Amino acid sequence: MISHVLASPATTPVTTTLGIAGIVLSLPAWIYFILAVARLYRFVAAGKPSYERTNQPLQRLGTMLKEVFFHTELVRKPAVAVAHWFVMLGFLIGSLVWFEAYIQTFAPDSGWPIIGHWAIYHLAEEVLALGTVIGIAFLFALRISKGTRERLSRFYGSNSAAAFFVEAVVFVEGLGMLLVKASKIATYGHASWTDFVTREVAALLPASATLVSAFALVKLLTGMIWLVVVARNLNWGVAWHRFLAFFNIFFRRNPGGAKALGAAAPMLSDGQPLTLETLDEAGDEPTLGVGKLGDAPWKMLLDAATCTECGRCQEQCPAWHTEKPLSPKLFVTDIRDAAVANSAYLTDPATFAADESHAGVDVLKLVGESQVIKPDVLWSCTNCGACVEQCPVDIEHIDHVLNLRRFQVLAESDFPSELTGLFKNLETKGNPWGRNNSERQSWIDEARRDGLEVPVFGEDVHDFDDLEYLFWVGCAGAFDDEGKKTTRAVVELLHTAGVKFAVLSKGETCTGDPARRAGNEFLFQQLALDNVATLNGVFEGVPQGQRKIITTCAHCFNTLRNEYPDFDGHFDVFHHTQLLSRLVRDKLLTPIPRTADNRQPITYHDPCFLGRHNKVFDPPRELLGLTGANLIEMDRNRNEGFCCGAGGARMFMEEKLGTRINENRAAEAVATGAEVIAVGCPYCNTMLTTGVKTVAEKQAAPVVKDVARLLRDSVLVDGTLPEPRAKAFLESPRRTPRREDKQQPKVVATPPTTPGAPVSATHTPATPAAGVPAPGVPAPTAGVPQPGTVPTPAAIPSVPVPGAAVPPPTAVPTLQAAAPTPTVPTPASPSVPSPAVPTPTPAVPTPGAAVPKPTIPAPGSAAPAPAVPSPGAVPPPSVPTPAAAAPKPTIPAPGAIPPPAAPMPNVPVPGASAPAPAVPAPTPSVPAPGAAIPRPAVPSPSPTAGEDEAED
Repeated sequence: MISHVLASPATTPVTTTLGIAGIVLSLPAWIYFILAVARLYRFVAAGKPSYERTNQPLQRLGTMLKEVFFHTELVRKPAVAVAHWFVMLGFLIGSLVWFEAYIQTFAPDSGWPIIGHWAIYHLAEEVLALGTVIGIAFLFALRISKGTRERLSRFYGSNSAAAFFVEAVVFVEGLGMLLVKASKIATYGHASWTDFVTREVAALLPASATLVSAFALVKLLTGMIWLVVVARNLNWGVAWHRFLAFFNIFFRRNPGGAKALGAAAPMLSDGQPLTLETLDEAGDEPTLGVGKLGDAPWKMLLDAATCTECGRCQEQCPAWHTEKPLSPKLFVTDIRDAAVANSAYLTDPATFAADESHAGVDVLKLVGESQVIKPDVLWSCTNCGACVEQCPVDIEHIDHVLNLRRFQVLAESDFPSELTGLFKNLETKGNPWGRNNSERQSWIDEARRDGLEVPVFGEDVHDFDDLEYLFWVGCAGAFDDEGKKTTRAVVELLHTAGVKFAVLSKGETCTGDPARRAGNEFLFQQLALDNVATLNGVFEGVPQGQRKIITTCAHCFNTLRNEYPDFDGHFDVFHHTQLLSRLVRDKLLTPIPRTADNRQPITYHDPCFLGRHNKVFDPPRELLGLTGANLIEMDRNRNEGFCCGAGGARMFMEEKLGTRINENRAAEAVATGAEVIAVGCPYCNTMLTTGVKTVAEKQAAPVVKDVARLLRDSVLVDGTLPEPRAKAFLESPRRTPRREDKQQPKVVATPPTTPGAPVSATHTPATPAAGVPAPGVPAPTAGVPQPGTVPTPAAIPSVPVPGAAVPPPTAVPTLQAAAPTPTVPTPASPSVPSPAVPTPTPAVPTPGAAVPKPTIPAPGSAAPAPAVPSPGAVPPPSVPTPAAAAPKPTIPAPGAIPPPAAPMPNVPVPGASAPAPAVPAPTPSVPAPGAAIPRPAVPSPSPTAGEDEAED
């Protein structure tokens, strides 16, 4: 081909000189760019191993090709999607035309052999060149019109200089494609139907072979300038995403294309999930979250390098919209800039050791007042998922926020003081508010006094053979006044429809969502293991597909459905609006429709963990429509719904910065003119009720009600419920024989081994269900992340709490055993004594075995009491009036231990200056049974300025 080009009659000394100049100038640029690519690869590869990022490669490839070439993540802004599609293809396929310039500088009349004569090639060149010029001009104008100085602009904080440079070069390249082609037509003719634009431009240009070569050289050198400038700036995501987006989409968490929503990513150590079971196998210093750049998994670094700074995440973030310091875009780009600036320390640790200019300073630390991420930024996140949902290159913001929080809680004991009370309440009482577990029975007693049947598993029914649903009430549904009204409404509707269900009453404990979202991963795992043991006992003999749970709390729904399968908890979980919608469709509930002149205006707020995280949008709206209400949608709804401010454990923290998120959302709801704000989550109910009181005039304030209460009111006949239908299964039940052993009766759920140790499930692990559809609908809900990304623990660990006596081995207790329940000695140092629990099931370490290492920093004995919110905070639920005692159960409910019966993983104390824990090597011997294991002293919390008023 080279000889053909040089022998071309169009080749002249001038064009030859131009061609040689192009090659000579290109070589250094290409070498510099290739070295930059190698440096970027080493930078990303220096990260810690990531988990399950290469499985199902064909599915990943298909997802990547679909997202890239069909722009499925950009369709929310159609005009931008079309413009970007032309620019992207112009960059990719136009690269072929760009390399053709090397030929055209030497021989202006030449081009690619073979394909250069195809009409389809010339048509593609024409369309893409024109589309690139128009598309980049549109995007350029869009960036200018949006501005970069206004806080609410999505381009605020973006690197505008880099964006304008990249867009200008792409614009010149597009023009170069058109001008080279037009000048060839002007010089040599041969225009065809494919040259519908360039032949018109050719009429304006002189016939000159030198002009063709000059245009080709300009096109070539413009690209060389782009390569050099981009290679010099590895933190220009607006340029590098053109290469990295393919890889970032390919290595996403969910190969099938679902966003990284629903379940939180597992905490990793050396690329494998770190659980209470695997803690002892994780080495002397397991990685607890991400505390410095050296701990970051490579996917986190790839995410940071890929960010194009488009600002779609920032545009939807509730924290940013209410004057908080958190911007998801700036969160990612700040990590990227710090990582690039310190890339030498990541890729070559010896350099870091030899550089004494940073002696005494941890340049790789991520969180701190003088570090990359400020604490206020980290703790402002509500985990609503708007950033993840909007990101066109699949950056996983929530996973990175949680990893940083995990390190702050588990390794640094540095977190907002309000969380001390939350952790202590969950650890000792099994609920966020520290209420006595017996109070979970109060709403049941009230309902029974009113003649409403509420079957309690373990009291009224002792197996699941004649049941179809287990109603998981949740903490808010049992303790909060508004939550109890929703619970009562659901029970009344189930009773009226003849649904066979039961509740656990005092057998429930918190699912652990607040603990996990606040970063206390081990406390979450303990709660999850206890609940899974209880639920597996309840569902013993029930096959997969019929282990049905309904719940009114969006957070319980998400945790039970998406996170418990990682701990051998495989259940079919439904939100109450899904089941109630089916009952209406099946005519088991009959709402009385309103007349046309009596259609009450209602607006609906999408709970983030029901809607965006799990894609349940339609059932609540269907129910509202069936009640005859006039549904008025807020501007921000469904996937773009605005958070109420309670997620990410923010429900239990003060909102001291900016305006309150719940007030922002309440103002939007009030502006619709609706008389009722319908919700599908008790957290949303609390937050919006508080917000409405602040933003609305008393006479015009709408009422906040759960969808279930609105449906219940619509089925009333003369103010009373219809006669209940006979109890019947909605679907034919399938049961497997329960395992019987006369010598050793079956244990439904076993208590923890030691204070804070997990419980093992007795049910044989089953294959996790593939998505959970609305009841009666075979297809799973679209877009829901599927569980199962973490291996199911083979056995449940026995991690003794430091300071607790090691109990002797004993026999396994059973429900039918008449022997008195033994107790475990109270740990030496915690201020809250542990109640009596059954004798532990798993074997106790025998003398000579290695002593398990401590897991997380223990709370100091002087830990503050649960925080009392200051004015403006969401108050805890009020204490209900004592009700008459329920009949004494004859057989205890499975798992109905005082939840949790013993202290769970110790709660870190904020403000303590403890370094990242170094787990000691196992000692050669174990203390004699009964000897106390010394408990390490932990400094008392040292509240920072402004925190005193938040503590009680």
